[in-house]
Amino acid sequence: WLMPLLQCVNLVFFYFVAVYHFWYNDLLLVVCFYVGLLGGSVYVNGYMRINKDLPLAKREFALSTVSVADSLGIVFADLSGLFIQSCLYESNGISGSVVSCPI
Repeated sequence: WLMPLLQCVNLVFFYFVAVYHFWYNDLLLVVCFYVGLLGGSVYVNGYMRINKDLPLAKREFALSTVSVADSLGIVFADLSGLFIQSCLYESNGISGSVVSCPI
């Protein structure tokens, strides 16, 4: 559970960077690279745990369930991203968001 928790910490960190503009230089790209590595590691680790921990009889069903859950997670992330983006637009005085900020 450590890696998904770190991804949530990264979300909060980048949200505050976008709102308060306290870190805007090239070193932020290093943190972005870290976020990409962490996301890929979470993805690969999930499938590896299924492959190692489950018996062969349940493995195929578990892999297909995780694949569907992954796609639903992407849809949920896209929808929530619309609202997060509208809140960031509002805090930075940018117009043109598709939805309005719920906060």
